[in-house]
Amino acid sequence: MEFRAFMATNIMGVFAFDKDGKILDKRLFPKEAELIAERISKSRKGEILHEEEEILKNLISCGFKEIAWDKKDMRYKDISCIHVVDNIAAKKLNDEFRSLALHLKWAMSQAEINDLLSKVNILLAKGEIKKVRKDEIVMHAIGILDEITKEVNVISERLKEWYGLHFPEMGEIIKTNEKYADIVYKHGRRDNIRDGELAKYVESSAGMDFSDDDIKEVQGIARSISELYVVKTSLEKYIESSCNKIIPNISAVAGPLLAARLLSIAGGLEKIAKMPSSTIQLLGSEKALFRHMKDKERFKAPKFGILFGHEHIQNAPNEVKGKIARLIAAKISLAAKMDFFSKENKGDELRKGLDINVKKVLGNAIEPSTGKVSEENRQTRGI
Repeated sequence: MEFRAFMATNIMGVFAFDKDGKILDKRLFPKEAELIAERISKSRKGEILHEEEEILKNLISCGFKEIAWDKKDMRYKDISCIHVVDNIAAKKLNDEFRSLALHLKWAMSQAEINDLLSKVNILLAKGEIKKVRKDEIVMHAIGILDEITKEVNVISERLKEWYGLHFPEMGEIIKTNEKYADIVYKHGRRDNIRDGELAKYVESSAGMDFSDDDIKEVQGIARSISELYVVKTSLEKYIESSCNKIIPNISAVAGPLLAARLLSIAGGLEKIAKMPSSTIQLLGSEKALFRHMKDKERFKAPKFGILFGHEHIQNAPNEVKGKIARLIAAKISLAAKMDFFSKENKGDELRKGLDINVKKVLGNAIEPSTGKVSEENRQTRGI
């Protein structure tokens, strides 16, 4: 007795064949496009359909020990499953689909087959379109956040110039845009500011007087800025929460907001997971890299791109920023592969390893007592 059977699933149903292409068992799908599309979609994801399970049980009871089909990494009790893309069953269904459909009276005409094929393919296509990847949501969110940040900074500078005509001293004391806008919105005229460090400058201010209409308009702009900051804060929290769930390993290594920007520049999780660490290191430095390639004598090769925003690079001496960028890029490369392929969350472990490696680099480059680049490293680097 032949101990191997061949299985395949298509729009018509699930079939099992022997080595000679003879049908051993079959389960036909109902002729409803929605139900067929649902089953095909599940089968493509690697799920075992109840029709497939029924056939497997029947094959086992008949003494079959091995099943060859086009599903990857499948396991089923009491029977060995092997992955064969071009197995006999798949070829048989592909080559003889229409004649089998008519012979088994699953369809009564070629026109009926064409109609079902068309409807099922449309439903499957719609299903693929609806499956928006979670990383795309993060990419859109960080794009909006960056646009809000840019716009709020521009509008805030305009507000400072405008309100500075009325109360110029305030710009020297209040440095943050958010607080500046909040004060303008709450108080309006400088005369209404009665407490805090600003109060002592009100009487002696060199600013011009504003009319009621001037104050009304400037307060309206300040209110809009304050509201944008509320939106910005909310969006930042949303991105951080989303990144910790969707890309926990990259988020742990780079921080959620930087992780989201890396994802956006790379074009998605799959792309960054397949990038070498050297490419990740230079993401966001494309213009600088292009200038260097055009004129290597005038322009130095960039050592990092958007990774410049990482706290370890921000806090490192210039002499070792490039080396630390390489360490971070290598960890992000590993983290991205974990997020995309294995889905294991080892973020804390990756971050701890990065922190240890960065400390070693800083320890070798900096004299603890003086905080200066050591003589040994000066000689090594030709400083």
